[in-house]
Amino acid sequence: MSEIIGIGLAAGQGVRCRPLTLKRHGYIRAKAAVRFLGHRVLDWLLHSLQQHDVEDVLMITQGKENRCQVKSIAGYGDSFALRMRYSPICLDHENTGSADALLANLDYFDLQRTAWVFPTDSVVDVNLPAMIQAHQRTGAAVTIASALRTPEQIAHRYGLIECAENHRVNGFIEKPSLEAILLHFSLDDGMRTHPALLDTNAGFYLIDPFVLRGIALHPDIRKMRASHFDIGGDLLPWLVEHGYPIYTFPVHRMGDLGNIPSMLETMLDVLHGQYPEMTPLLGPESPFNAGLFIDPTSLSMTDPISGLSLHAKIINGMVSLRPPLRIGKYVRIFPGATLDECNIDDECDIHEHVTIRRSSVGEGSNIGPFAFLEDAITGMMVDIHSEESAPVSLNHFTAVGDSVSMGPGVTLMDHITVYPQVSIPAFSCLSGQCQIDTFSTQNSHLQMSLPLGSRDA
Repeated sequence: MSEIIGIGLAAGQGVRCRPLTLKRHGYIRAKAAVRFLGHRVLDWLLHSLQQHDVEDVLMITQGKENRCQVKSIAGYGDSFALRMRYSPICLDHENTGSADALLANLDYFDLQRTAWVFPTDSVVDVNLPAMIQAHQRTGAAVTIASALRTPEQIAHRYGLIECAENHRVNGFIEKPSLEAILLHFSLDDGMRTHPALLDTNAGFYLIDPFVLRGIALHPDIRKMRASHFDIGGDLLPWLVEHGYPIYTFPVHRMGDLGNIPSMLETMLDVLHGQYPEMTPLLGPESPFNAGLFIDPTSLSMTDPISGLSLHAKIINGMVSLRPPLRIGKYVRIFPGATLDECNIDDECDIHEHVTIRRSSVGEGSNIGPFAFLEDAITGMMVDIHSEESAPVSLNHFTAVGDSVSMGPGVTLMDHITVYPQVSIPAFSCLSGQCQIDTFSTQNSHLQMSLPLGSRDA
């Protein structure tokens, strides 16, 4: 495995994962720096490389700010026992997409070893040694880590890979509708039948650098690189069309962290042990129940109402903790709180009779009494001023950015996205797919940008 080099694709603005990729309005946080279960996404990925004994890593960034953020996490790899280097600034601002950046850096660093190319907004559970063996056995130019999904899961969300029985790729269908998938696999007699599981591109690849460097000067490639040239949408289809051997290799599981519903789904999978490599980073498992990952500092924290530690409240049945869940460092859990399949990051206050289900609460957040969070994510330092007579409710894939403040009685639901540092006045009720940029209590004026095709809020 030491003969493999890892290449991380850390550029990109993380638009799908906003507001978590925004530290404040106009300031873009690198996707690799987004927090996930108490760690930055890049921490999880570098931990995976350590587990597979990959020692050499190249991070491809874009722009000075993106580069500085990624470098502040990983440095030169010393703390991860890796050798880290970064794409040169002179190439970063010129690349026209992930494939263009990849080809440019293969040439710049004269890379000749098989490379494991990975995104920084996804996690994967894959038998990498077996994938390398398959890559070498088939002589593939690229081996695509393939996540197997049902047609219903694929429709409108993922690119479909058409494969022969030997896993050689014949073509791609970009985010097809369910009807298009069923029609594609229809038999001649009109009966709609299809395989139970189909190949989708997980975004992780093994590549042969000799093949890719050899095509860099092809007229077609040069023309595409001059405008827009990505791996999944441009490079791979071109390689297949020109007869290069492209194969798939199935992964056990792939978690997309690029949007809020997928991030919550992946969080639950990790908590349920579906990514064995990631379990050790969840923290110590509580002796009370399997699947409770509670930092010892939080077990000893007392609240001002009962004066009891979390340890004592658990023993006395004063809180309800339903595994699996993770609680970080120095978290205060007040009496009557219900935590169900969720993540609470460091230094949060979860007040009395709060209910949190299938949600993640960011570091330093204050969740007031009787608040209700279900299928929601908050950033860091969020302040929810919930009250018994006017509880706050966040549900159905609501995402709240850093340092947001909410008054009593606020209800947000149905894919509402709140940008950082916004104050939402008491008793506001908003639903529908929209992004809240500003909300002024002085003039009660709400500014929001509505994605194309979304409902009015």
